[in-house]
Amino acid sequence: MPKNWFQLSEQGAGKRRLILTKYIYELFGEIPVRIIAFFVTTAVFLTAKERRKASEKFFKILNKKFVLFHSFIQFLNYGNALVDKFISFIGRLDPKRFELMGPDVYHGAFFITTHVGNVEILRTLFQDENLNHPKRVNVFLQSSACEKFNHFLNSLELKLDIDAFPVEKVSAETSIMVADRLKEGEIVFMAGDRVSSENTNKVYEAEFLNHKVEFPVGTLRFALMMKVPVYFIVCAKEGKKFKVYTEQFVSDKEKKNEVLRDLQNAYVKFLEKFTLKYPHQFYNFYDLFKD
Repeated sequence: MPKNWFQLSEQGAGKRRLILTKYIYELFGEIPVRIIAFFVTTAVFLTAKERRKASEKFFKILNKKFVLFHSFIQFLNYGNALVDKFISFIGRLDPKRFELMGPDVYHGAFFITTHVGNVEILRTLFQDENLNHPKRVNVFLQSSACEKFNHFLNSLELKLDIDAFPVEKVSAETSIMVADRLKEGEIVFMAGDRVSSENTNKVYEAEFLNHKVEFPVGTLRFALMMKVPVYFIVCAKEGKKFKVYTEQFVSDKEKKNEVLRDLQNAYVKFLEKFTLKYPHQFYNFYDLFKD
């Protein structure tokens, strides 16, 4: 039986590894860090059987030949994406490397993210004093990921205007607070393509890459409840550039259930489009396909 993403063991870096990585970067620069990432990622590729099998199945669905090769490239891209994330969080990523492929809407908007690309590195844009972007970002993560994220910031002694919330514990109080922050021009990021470990029954089924897949409905309902502009967003790497794609959700329906259905269809269509465009940056290393 295929495992969900939250049933797979995490192989994240500990505090000492993060601090060591920071020292190596400060002393020797980016190249040694990427070399280390290459060997670590290769080791993970060889030992993480469940993740590798899920990756191979994904490329078989895309009718790719030499699936093992494509899977390895996907793993390597993920390793490099982690390095990019690390560099962005210590403030060394050049904002000029970003290209906005959609409207500049980073005020009072709710962004439904995907696990295509590396949306976390957008913090570089929010911290750039030359750009008129909101300085505080509100991110909803799965509980264990939320703890790891906060631990990551604390390990590197980073003081960033980013508040991380566990997605499973969204209360009425949290909703009111987030709504107030959105009114003040802050933004919210919440993923729409991973089912919560504590809400596996709150899903909707959709056709994704011609296969049945379950996606969380809670993210979409929460976004609509905020009554602010809702956007889908992807940040993908092309060469040295990071291309940021945004697409606003619009519905002409009036009934809540019909608007929600439109949002489900629009999100899956957006996710599929960019999964096909950047298959080697599709970082869902678990078997999300139900057939």
